[in-house]
Amino acid sequence: MMHAILIKNEGLMYSVSFPSRTSLIDFIETDIQHTRSSFDHKVMIYEDQLDNLRNWASAKNLETLEFNHTQASA
Repeated sequence: MMHAILIKNEGLMYSVSFPSRTSLIDFIETDIQHTRSSFDHKVMIYEDQLDNLRNWASAKNLETLEFNHTQASA
């Protein structure tokens, strides 16, 4: 099982998918600003929160995989 956070550029915001419910709950308890997108393991964040997300993921030993529109459509 891959333990990675997927970050996808959605235009004004970034969708962030977590590998497990536990990692999602751990993230929600941080001070990083986000919005819950649905009942899946995903949140939305603004670009100014990306460094905070990366730092948090590193501290939790989670890899981050980032995609933008050009990579997604290629």
